[in-house]
Amino acid sequence: MKQPPVTRPTACIISFSPIARDARVLRQIAALAPQYNLLVLGYGPPPRWRDAASVRWFAVEPPRWYEMQHLKGFLLAGRALRSTACYEFWYWLQRLHRQAYDQVRSLRADLILANEWHALPLAWRLAMRWNAPLVLDLHEYAPLEWEEQWRWRLFVAPMIRFFLQQYATQATATMTVAPEIARRYHEEFGFFPATVLNAPDYVALEDHTIDPQSVRLIHHGGAIRARQLELMIDTVRLCDQRYHLSFMLVGDEGYIRHLQAYASRVAPGRVAFLEPVTPDQVVSRIAPFDLGFYLLKPTNYNNSVALPNKLFDFVHAGLAVCVGPSPGMAAFVHEWQCGVVAPSFDPVAVAATLNRFSAEEMTTMRRAARAAAAQINAATEMTKVVDLCDRLLRRVSDA
Repeated sequence: MKQPPVTRPTACIISFSPIARDARVLRQIAALAPQYNLLVLGYGPPPRWRDAASVRWFAVEPPRWYEMQHLKGFLLAGRALRSTACYEFWYWLQRLHRQAYDQVRSLRADLILANEWHALPLAWRLAMRWNAPLVLDLHEYAPLEWEEQWRWRLFVAPMIRFFLQQYATQATATMTVAPEIARRYHEEFGFFPATVLNAPDYVALEDHTIDPQSVRLIHHGGAIRARQLELMIDTVRLCDQRYHLSFMLVGDEGYIRHLQAYASRVAPGRVAFLEPVTPDQVVSRIAPFDLGFYLLKPTNYNNSVALPNKLFDFVHAGLAVCVGPSPGMAAFVHEWQCGVVAPSFDPVAVAATLNRFSAEEMTTMRRAARAAAAQINAATEMTKVVDLCDRLLRRVSDA
């Protein structure tokens, strides 16, 4: 007797971000697409997988500047009146949230995977409509995303806490990027997210010999002023002449131009700016370099405990790593012995650390990085996501 065809479950992935540049969400899609039909909501045109038979793309437009001005009034009213209704009203006043809901409300998904707090109210409404389990990937610690800014602490953080208490505590499952963040969510909100590290796919790359007279540093990622990328330029200015730094940045074009002018002025001929590549091309693009470089001052909680994409990209590219004493990254580098941790973020101290670094030590640490990559990669981390989703759907079918 002919067996009936197996129906693939459908998962709805929501991320109010430019998903084409969002490495973590792209990995979720790549991991789930082989066995799930996917409804994906995000900013802009569809990424490279737009022709994948199992993926349907729903584009939403990012908020315009004047729409964001509405936020200020509602946050002020919410704080002054101690009324959380203002937060809900503001959320559904936003065009992009209504647009996203209207695009998929008539469809059906068996499971929802929401990324970050911005997607929570929408994801919860869809979960109730479809009677589907909700998986929430909070990425970092949302209430303290920009805690160094007093306006954020005073007005935005209370709204985020409300949404977390209202919806995240009722999510079927949660995830985040670092064990320390998971513990904090548990202590403050009562749910304990699974930790899914930001590791890319493992790729076996050819090794190369380090030229001790010409050591190539690379930093890639977002051009965000709060990260003070000038610190790395100042460091190279103070380093031995053998060191050269390259940036591969996306985001704030004005800040990138500022960095280019600053580098030309203080470290002429020693800092280059490369054209960015897509997230899946980053590892192969940076592999010819010798050392991954990142100085991230712990100006907020998330910076302190961060285990960012770029750290794992450095490791997977087989690079030695140089970081400042940010507790999260420093602990990882010490554990895997894949690089050096400067004693402070002072460019003088970082330059002294690099100047003592020999090519032989870098080679040893690059071998350690490749060993770490073999154990921590997208296959090991995304398996956690797929297993979690499968387990939740089995629980629903058995109920």
